[in-house]
Amino acid sequence: MRVSLINLNFIAQDAIGQCLLHQWRFFRRRGDEVRIYTQHPPEGLPDDVRDGLRDDVQVVSAAGLLAQRDAYFRTSDLYVYHYPGRYDLLETMKGLDRGAVIFFYHNVTPPALWGARTGADDLARGQAGVSKLARYADLVVTVSPFNAEELVCDHGCAPESIRVLPLAVPLDAFHPGPADPALLRAHGLEGKRVILFVGRVAGNKRLDLLVEALPLVRRSVPHARLLVVGDHSSNPAFVEVTSAIRRRAADLGVADDVLFTGRVADLPPYYRLADVYASASLHEGFGVPLIEAMASGVPLVVSDATAHPWVVGDAGLLCAPGDAADLAAQIARVLGDDALAGDLVRRGLARARDFSLEQFNAGWAKIVDEATLWLAEHPYRPAVIATTPTRAGTARPPAAAHDLPLADEVEQLAQRADAVLKPYVVRSNAPLVGPLIAWVRRNLTSHLREPYLDPTLQRQESFNWQVVQTLRQVNRLLHRTQPAAEDTTAAQRATEIEARTAQLEQRLDAVLDYLAAQVEAARQMDDPAQRAAALDTLAAQIERLRRPATPASPPKPEGG
Repeated sequence: MRVSLINLNFIAQDAIGQCLLHQWRFFRRRGDEVRIYTQHPPEGLPDDVRDGLRDDVQVVSAAGLLAQRDAYFRTSDLYVYHYPGRYDLLETMKGLDRGAVIFFYHNVTPPALWGARTGADDLARGQAGVSKLARYADLVVTVSPFNAEELVCDHGCAPESIRVLPLAVPLDAFHPGPADPALLRAHGLEGKRVILFVGRVAGNKRLDLLVEALPLVRRSVPHARLLVVGDHSSNPAFVEVTSAIRRRAADLGVADDVLFTGRVADLPPYYRLADVYASASLHEGFGVPLIEAMASGVPLVVSDATAHPWVVGDAGLLCAPGDAADLAAQIARVLGDDALAGDLVRRGLARARDFSLEQFNAGWAKIVDEATLWLAEHPYRPAVIATTPTRAGTARPPAAAHDLPLADEVEQLAQRADAVLKPYVVRSNAPLVGPLIAWVRRNLTSHLREPYLDPTLQRQESFNWQVVQTLRQVNRLLHRTQPAAEDTTAAQRATEIEARTAQLEQRLDAVLDYLAAQVEAARQMDDPAQRAAALDTLAAQIERLRRPATPASPPKPEGG
């Protein structure tokens, strides 16, 4: 089977990047062909992974895929579109001619909880795009029951089309163990009680509540410190939230006790620094760090919100959402009660096993088999625009293989859709000084070309290809209203059968009329011997009619 995995990016350290990597390995080990398509180059891949993925990761534009220049993508049997929010490559879902489609929904943060001006519009667009794109999929897969409920209630997805598949955590990498003395020294944590948070510093995570809880915890645990491990600088929104958190920590007198590490290359040792893991997040579609913490033997305190309670189960303490005082009280309980902490650790280690890679692969195999069940008979998708999700396992009609009414005109538009002269290179033919002139031309125009002209042309090109793809879909949809050749053949055959049936009915009526006449003639005979002879002759004629080889024409009367 040929598989295409699609996402905005491929960042090894984040949950979606790990999911992509697990899926890539799953298909490779099954013997399938698999490629990953992203809009941005991979980030943070280990050397051994990067070498294995070298030929399987394609950095592409939506315009390039919509132009159908990538033969592998165009002829794939399964497409898995990951949805962390709206991005351009998702538009290719609408024009697929063949293959099964899985829409893998990871969740989109509500703009109201984002906590920053930057990026809120993108989140609103991402939320609005779910219902518009999920309808093109054969199955919608998501990572928690909370997400599944959101898909049904907020985005109108059909419940029967949704499958829940929790993400996996490599349990061999996350396990209990002693804290690394070098890390403790590096972050000034020797002799401290560490409250750990792992994740991006986004507004919905409500790190401000953790900061507000810290001085309350320190009343009973004076040496408590908050360690924040995760991205706080790659996105302007993260920078904005981080600045607000630092100001709040300074106002509360705990600025020196709140440590930000940024992204780290080796995450598991940081969990082993922690005495408790805490999250005050108000919106989580899943929560991979919770599982990593449980697998590392760290007790949990989390807000009783969204997916948190389901992920944690009975392996952590829940606090009231948005309540810094309750959060502090639960953290202080764990730090002050060794028996409670030990019980939570045991429960957490057991709960973490529910999110093993083996569990993920088993569930993913069932979903893939279900989504691709109909491919064996006909790999082509129906030509439709914006349908509701198709229930998995039902057969799809093959796409018509006949010429479409506007095919030539649409393909002429496709040939002219490229707006950017990609092979163009600034040159000068002047002898000797030609390279210098070319350099001057490039650098004099780059201040206009790079920030303004290039993005404008690229947006125009993407729009052109979306128009071409939409016209192709409309053309196929119009074609569905015309009788296909096989439908015409079937209609002709039905007409022939009806005519033949009418002929047989006429001949049967003739036979019945003849037999009735013979019976009536025999009844009118006065001589018993003649009547018996006539009935014997009639019986012989009926017997001949019963034989399969006997022609169906009515027997002629004697002497006639």
